[in-house]
Amino acid sequence: FIDRHAREHWERLGLQPSEVCTDAEFVRRAFLDCIGTLPSPARITRFLASKDENKRAGLIDELLGLTGDPQRDLHTKEWVAYWAMKWGDLLKNNRKKAGDSGMWAMHNWIRQSLRKNTPVDQFVRELITAQGSVFENGPVNFIAYGPRPTDLPVVAPATDLAETTAQIFLGVRLQCARCHHHPFEVYSQDDYYGLAAFFTQLESKPTTTFGELGFDATVSVRGTGSIKHPRRGTIVKPKLLHGKEIDETAHDDLRTPLANWVTSPNNQLFTRNIANRVWAHFLGVGLVDPVDDLRATNPPSNPKLLDALARDFVSHKFGLKHLMRRIMNSHVYQLSSLPRPENAEQTRFYTHYNVKRLPAEVLFDAIDFACGTREKFPRVPLGTRAIELPDPNFESYFLDTLGRPQRIVACECERTAEPNLAQVLQIANGEVLQRKLTDENGRVASIVKRDLEDTAALRELY
Repeated sequence: FIDRHAREHWERLGLQPSEVCTDAEFVRRAFLDCIGTLPSPARITRFLASKDENKRAGLIDELLGLTGDPQRDLHTKEWVAYWAMKWGDLLKNNRKKAGDSGMWAMHNWIRQSLRKNTPVDQFVRELITAQGSVFENGPVNFIAYGPRPTDLPVVAPATDLAETTAQIFLGVRLQCARCHHHPFEVYSQDDYYGLAAFFTQLESKPTTTFGELGFDATVSVRGTGSIKHPRRGTIVKPKLLHGKEIDETAHDDLRTPLANWVTSPNNQLFTRNIANRVWAHFLGVGLVDPVDDLRATNPPSNPKLLDALARDFVSHKFGLKHLMRRIMNSHVYQLSSLPRPENAEQTRFYTHYNVKRLPAEVLFDAIDFACGTREKFPRVPLGTRAIELPDPNFESYFLDTLGRPQRIVACECERTAEPNLAQVLQIANGEVLQRKLTDENGRVASIVKRDLEDTAALRELY
């Protein structure tokens, strides 16, 4: 259905797509997009030599761990690490916000959820309704935060939680409606504070359960609490976006009806948002762009395709891997990155694969892999990859220069992709690259020691 809707759109606009990419392009693209990891030379050789007509689909299932064969499903660790990094960015998982214990708890919970292939609706519901210890229960750190490592975590302001929930899970930027009617949308201050009202009955209390292991607190529902409209001064009732007010007396935890509505199969804001975010990752730009700005005045480039993706996502029980498999198996995803001359400047209609920058962490790991070296990041074991780091507070000038986000805002735009001179200098003659190229145990040294012929040596390096 992806290819059908894309083809109909091309015909309507008089566009001609590029040819399908080569197997050599595809194997590299699939590995980097799906698990943030380069394929080994041996895996590339085996893939290119295969005569199996379905080898691309087979490779996709291997990368996603969906073959059911333990001998083939070998990339679970990399897939979990890469997508935990992406969720960590969105959820602002950061020790400066949550403390060391909270950050690790959230990171480990995300990884465990991905490892179990937890449906996205359940994943989001656990975040919105989280309570308990920030040390023991990772998703509580979505609700609570500690501004400095020495402070006890407190519940985030209801307004912040409303904005973050809307932007991450619904793709709606509500910030403007905090002070006035949204200039580009239908949302008013009533909508803004109605959403915030769902988070007003929470409290945090310190606990010494873990002693010197780290500061801890528990988040719980106290049953009372409200928020006032800033202009009228009246109490605002909990109200769903574009929906009805919620009877506060009917629920022990006001977040329960909110979570049920957010993750409902009938909530197009949620289903289209998740589908659009995953599509944007694999195709380089969202059907709605920016990905977290779904509104009537920012329509998708192909509405029928986005709706079909969302419906398919729901019909397959909110499975993240299913959504990825569906996209990667499409003809659209497998097009060449070389555009036809008339399509060179367009990115929104997917007539060719949109070339995109490697994320900083993926690039760092790729350099390590190519050079046959292992980086030692502070406070984690040797061999820990950049995509496995739980937050951005592991010192690396290279990663920061190449666009690693600091996880301060819940926006994918925080990960910078714009080039600058500092990045060029890092790649051209930076300390990291020089150190790895000249490592006495690295790939270049190994090739020299093995005294390979020039042709063989160059092929291995390439």
